[in-house]
Amino acid sequence: MGKIFLLLAVIPLAWPDPSPGGEELAHAIFVKVNGKTITQDYVVEAVKYLIKREYNDVPPEDEEEMDNLQKAALRDLVRAVLIHDEAKSLGVSLRRDRLRQLIGSTGLKAEEISPTIRRIIESEELFEEVMLASGTPILSPSPRRVKEFYNRNRQDFRTNSFVVVRTIFIADDASRPQSYFKSRAEEIMSRLQAVPYPQRTEAFDRAARESSQDIFSRYGGLLTGDSGERWIPKEINNKNQDGSDIFPPPMVEAIRRLNAKGELRLAVSSEGMHIMYCEDLRGGRDIPWSEAAQIIDYYLKQGERNQRLRAWLNRVYDRSDIRWHDGTPYEKELLTGVFLPSERSGQEM
Repeated sequence: MGKIFLLLAVIPLAWPDPSPGGEELAHAIFVKVNGKTITQDYVVEAVKYLIKREYNDVPPEDEEEMDNLQKAALRDLVRAVLIHDEAKSLGVSLRRDRLRQLIGSTGLKAEEISPTIRRIIESEELFEEVMLASGTPILSPSPRRVKEFYNRNRQDFRTNSFVVVRTIFIADDASRPQSYFKSRAEEIMSRLQAVPYPQRTEAFDRAARESSQDIFSRYGGLLTGDSGERWIPKEINNKNQDGSDIFPPPMVEAIRRLNAKGELRLAVSSEGMHIMYCEDLRGGRDIPWSEAAQIIDYYLKQGERNQRLRAWLNRVYDRSDIRWHDGTPYEKELLTGVFLPSERSGQEM
């Protein structure tokens, strides 16, 4: 493919120069859509907008994720041209009040949104108007379908759980059998379980400072150490940027299974014994039907809209002229691909 190049800096963007002589062009053309040009400047704006929307204004450090972001920015610009052209041919437009609502939902002020970004924001809603004008409106799911989805996926309708976790690590070695270290860890656990919960945190703090064999011992076993942020999600992301584990997987699994204040669990890994203690717990409540119904209705309708959009884009691609700056066709899979975190998570739900 080779048309999207990884950027080492987000702003300014050093896009490849399409000119034969290799001279830098301030407004380099990337793609032409039915004769309309998408330039470097438009892509820069779209990348900045997606960083704000998808990554809370912090550019991703992962190279593959940054490459996906750039593909998505260009893809959204191409889609916007196609949708706006179709809407114009059908005499379809958005009401001003609806456009104001869409802009307000982004969290940005109207003056912060350029005409380029406004067209991207408009295009999602405009596509629904195109479907309506074409006689195939995108309908909300039936109440029965919403209820069936809720019943099938009850485990997914819970608020996030956060815990304050302390740990005591007993290192394993070849000098003694594993059963020795396990019995030693179980003996420490038994002592701590005999302490009433209100005093158990203080007892665990002392035991960690005395017995633990990791860097957290100096903090009384508190996993976050001296960072000041005590709460961690139960569904903790256990991967470093290079893909390696932060904590041994059995330790993370124990964190996920901590369900009550004062609870103790023993995790056994290849490194040794990990006594895990839940100092505090919050969140994790079931989302009632009254709240979940609105979430499901929106999710299912979005799924239907996205499916219809992909099918429409496949059809419109065949009757459109979409080319890179060098005249080669813009690949269809780039027009319908999934590149953004919000799109990937939506597919998993």
